[in-house]
Amino acid sequence: MPAPDELAARAAAALREVAGVRSAEDAHRDGLTGLLDGEALHGTLAEAIRNAERDGGHIGLLFIDLDRFKRVNDRHGHVTGSRILSHVAGFLDDAARQAEGFAARYGGDEFVVVLPGADLDDSLRHAERLRANLAATILAGGEPPRRRPLIRVTCSIGAASMRAEAGGDRDETPSPAGAATRLLQLADNAMYQGKHAGRNRVVAAGAEATGVA
Repeated sequence: MPAPDELAARAAAALREVAGVRSAEDAHRDGLTGLLDGEALHGTLAEAIRNAERDGGHIGLLFIDLDRFKRVNDRHGHVTGSRILSHVAGFLDDAARQAEGFAARYGGDEFVVVLPGADLDDSLRHAERLRANLAATILAGGEPPRRRPLIRVTCSIGAASMRAEAGGDRDETPSPAGAATRLLQLADNAMYQGKHAGRNRVVAAGAEATGVA
């Protein structure tokens, strides 16, 4: 049986290893919401695309921007704004997990939900459900002891999907990292179309992209 000093040393080493793993994970998490941050999103999305190559599956992506969120900060304060961002993040994270996907905070009041296996129609259904549920949610504004007025937050969502295909000509099809950037751009562009069309709506990317390797 190891001596007590040896056992203590092993325990300390194990704790340091666990702490190191947690620190590495925390480094890729958004400090406010606990979601993946923008940097981690790109790598995780590329890995999801790489995994989808095995069966030629789809990857759906929703790019979500809260409408006129600056007004919330201006009227109710940044503490309230941060609290609402955290609430929205939890709402998106729950929805993503139910769809066996994941959510990330892209930055500011922008979020991304990745939906493995979702084609464009599936992605649109998820997006419309998210949009409607968030618009129907009533949140408390202000901070005690001030009166807490009620706030409704809406969002604009761009939806896009890609079909990952294994093999093919690597000179003609993007890498998983390149495909991740392309998918984000498609959904981001669609989201801005929704903003320009009046906000609080879902817009599909112009066409589903295929041939992503």
